[in-house]
Amino acid sequence: MTVRIGFAGAGGVAVTHLVNLLRLQDAEVVAIHDVDADRIAGCVRRVNAQQDLGARSGDESRRLRPKAYTDYRAMIAEAGLNALYICTPPSVRGAIEMAAIEEDVALCVEKPIALRLDLAREIAAAIRERNLVSSVCYQVRYSEAVTDAHMALGTRPVAMGLGFMLGGVPSVPWWRVHSQSGGQIVEQATHAVDLMRAFMGEVVRVYGAGALRVHGEMPGFDIHDTGASVLHFANGAVGSLVNTSVLGGGSTAGFPTGVHLFAADYRIEVWGGTLKVVTPDKTDEFRYNASPMLALDTDFVDAVKRRDPARVRTSYGDALRTLAVTLALDESAQSGKVTEIPRV
Repeated sequence: MTVRIGFAGAGGVAVTHLVNLLRLQDAEVVAIHDVDADRIAGCVRRVNAQQDLGARSGDESRRLRPKAYTDYRAMIAEAGLNALYICTPPSVRGAIEMAAIEEDVALCVEKPIALRLDLAREIAAAIRERNLVSSVCYQVRYSEAVTDAHMALGTRPVAMGLGFMLGGVPSVPWWRVHSQSGGQIVEQATHAVDLMRAFMGEVVRVYGAGALRVHGEMPGFDIHDTGASVLHFANGAVGSLVNTSVLGGGSTAGFPTGVHLFAADYRIEVWGGTLKVVTPDKTDEFRYNASPMLALDTDFVDAVKRRDPARVRTSYGDALRTLAVTLALDESAQSGKVTEIPRV
């Protein structure tokens, strides 16, 4: 079976997924939707330019040749999709997902899955009712560093975790507007929160503090550019999250997303493609080069082929729990009060 794939949204993150999918023989990208037809054309040019740059065999069959749509309804009705990637800004989520679910189309959704918990709950329930494959792009979970960290940690209980997202301001203008991105914790530091959940379990309450210290003069910038938060976990562990966007230009400035985990006489650090394991006797450090995003895309296509929702590492339902935590952290930072995590 060749998985027929469509895209909603033709921005930079779509390019990354598209390049990966062209490497998979069982995947065929047949359609791309965006409200801006020129953005679709530019996306296709960027992907094919990368293909040309890396081509060795001259195989033209792996170039991107999708049909362009400015109406997502027409794409879903006409393209015969098995799967749809949602790469739109988070403020416009909902209608496209529900239209795809009605046609039993599997979903791979960029984080954050929504900016409203009630909307995300509705989408999660619809996916669950139809037993559809869903994956959310918490690609750090696919890192070999994370896989080996789980093995190294074993059954040791984590006493404390530290999460961080330390970077700059992405180039897309919607990111700096709270009503469009949800702020850095919801849109970026969500990766660190998701990793802490993966290692430490569910969060029950949070306290967040945020400030706008550097970017106040930037046009349209109305989100915190610095934050520090405390997370209480159901198993009694505690965690801390720090985030900032003041470290220069671009979303990759500063340090990548990561977590530090502390157990009895044992410390694990995971960031980017690096794993460090520290004990009283020695320190071991490992570096990995494999692409977590390629691993995520490969697993998603395989899950769709096999019609097996369990083959992905982060389903929409699981990502709903991460969203609940990040929205609560943002609410706490705005209100200055401890916030309980709602049940999802």
